[in-house]
Amino acid sequence: MKTGRLVFGALLALAMPLALCLGPTASADVKDAGVPDAGRDGGPLREAGTNPLRIPPDPPAMNEREQWVFDLRWDRGEVYLLAVHKMDMGNPHPTPRVMGRFALELFEGPTLIERVRFDFPMLGVGETPDSGFTTPPRFEPKLKTRIGVLFPATKRGTKLELWDRARDVRWTLPWPPKEGPVAEDAGS
Repeated sequence: MKTGRLVFGALLALAMPLALCLGPTASADVKDAGVPDAGRDGGPLREAGTNPLRIPPDPPAMNEREQWVFDLRWDRGEVYLLAVHKMDMGNPHPTPRVMGRFALELFEGPTLIERVRFDFPMLGVGETPDSGFTTPPRFEPKLKTRIGVLFPATKRGTKLELWDRARDVRWTLPWPPKEGPVAEDAGS
């Protein structure tokens, strides 16, 4: 019985390097045959060159002297645009690239030309309650907070969107924006 196990183990030890050597060759043959790539994890088939998430990367940062300030409010799970005003920074400033749950995205036709990410103050990552005594307090359900988001005052662009990336919800904002208050009753 022991010799059978040893022979099987030896065959397995010899077969593994052989399989590793043949693996890339076999997938190269399939790729050359015009079959769409399924990926190394055996995921769903997709066309070569497509992004499965369809989220475009950040475009090159704009460098503008004048910036729009979007005054936004988070009020118990709803987002309101309160006002917009222009600010002269004195010198051109590139758009900073940071991470955030929310993003202002400017499009020119279907092309993304600017993205500014941000977070509302005190609005953190939601915690899953465990219905026990150790559940941390939750701020989100009753939170009211505001933020001013700087956005380049460019003449380019045809559509501006505010995107809540956590809920995958988009709102269209006016572009080009008009200076002043947007709505009197916005979350007051």
